Amino acid sequence: MKTFLSHETALDYWRRHFPLDSELGAPARVSGAEDCASCKKDVAGSVPEELVIPGSPIDVLVFNVDSRRRSSSVACHVWQTRLPQNSFYRTRGVYVSSPEFVFLQMASVLPIEQLVALGCELCGRYVLLPKGATHLGSIDAMPTRLTPLTSTTRIASFLESAGKAKGKAKAKRALKYVVDDSRSPMETITYMLLCLPVMLGGYGLPKPEMNAPIELDDEARSIAHRRHCEGDLCWPSAKLDIEYHGEVHVGAAQMKSDVGRELGIEHMGWRVITVTSPQVFDADHFETVAKEAASCLRKRLRAAAFEATAQRMNLRYELERWMPDLRGRNSQRAPMSSF
Repeated sequence: MKTFLSHETALDYWRRHFPLDSELGAPARVSGAEDCASCKKDVAGSVPEELVIPGSPIDVLVFNVDSRRRSSSVACHVWQTRLPQNSFYRTRGVYVSSPEFVFLQMASVLPIEQLVALGCELCGRYVLLPKGATHLGSIDAMPTRLTPLTSTTRIASFLESAGKAKGKAKAKRALKYVVDDSRSPMETITYMLLCLPVMLGGYGLPKPEMNAPIELDDEARSIAHRRHCEGDLCWPSAKLDIEYHGEVHVGAAQMKSDVGRELGIEHMGWRVITVTSPQVFDADHFETVAKEAASCLRKRLRAAAFEATAQRMNLRYELERWMPDLRGRNSQRAPMSSF
């Protein structure tokens, strides 16, 4: 009998137990005819303690309705459509849903705004940990990855192979707004506020390239004190770079490095807009950033983008629910949902 971890339990695994700088490893071959563990005794006996989220039930998949069991400590999810290739990885004697499969599973659980944020996390290089949690093997409270867990291309391919799976239509819709290679939760929030369509509460700006390389000439390298630069949110055709700065820098040396890098980018003819956490968390202040970015992009913003609509308030509300600890790390100001 095999245990197949899914949904939030699998997501927690990819956040806390995945080796940050190693490859994913080989996926496991699984068919829908597997004998699945679902009762409390079988699941508890097969899942290592370090894979259990304290205070939460263990999410498991079963492949037919008759295998489902009800328990306060085990949440059974029935999956009866085809299993695409690379749906699971085997670790510690159990099978964990792949990052692509987790995205599809969570489409049936999350509102679309949070699903987009999840996609940016899975396709990015940061690890979004709950407050007080740690990543095994990391000494950093906000660890980063050398390579993302997955990509928009890989998720799209997975979804196309998923037949008529529950949540597929919503997952495909959300994926249209996911970007690759975000380096921090605040970069993701800045991107979503600027670029989600107005109907989802954003300003509807074109998608940027996240952390795109910016070529430097010799003089720019001298100014920046480095050979290469990357911009946080880049629109290369418009030569626009939006840089996110936390409210508190890690020190004078880092601040000097950031200023030099931005001066080097500006020397190459780019417009650099700096945004800070107080601006992001204040809707009125952030509107100034959106207007400036739109002007650089020669994009006319719709009038609805400037109204305190239910969609705008809802986007900020859902982002704060998804990333509740960030405001405490970055700012003590009012919640994002305030206008």
